[in-house]
Amino acid sequence: MAKVKINGKVFEIPPGVRFGELHHEIEKAGVEFGCTDGQCGVCVCTVKKGLECLAEPSETEEETLWRIGEYEENRRLTCQLVIEKEDCEIELETD
Repeated sequence: MAKVKINGKVFEIPPGVRFGELHHEIEKAGVEFGCTDGQCGVCVCTVKKGLECLAEPSETEEETLWRIGEYEENRRLTCQLVIEKEDCEIELETD
């Protein structure tokens, strides 16, 4: 499990689970979700800590970030995040 802080609220999330699958729980931290499949860009966030613990963005996520003008290394779609390494501390902040 990894400790993930989203907008100040802490979650324990197992590696390999796409955050979009947990959207009902993660919404409690104030994250807005639209489609949960990386197409809309509603859930864009800044990865403040632990970027190295996350899987690389998919082609769909990269295209969406580019389209909405958020294509920077630490800007990601919350719904598309997947933890690759255990025992990581990850901190996200949404707009």
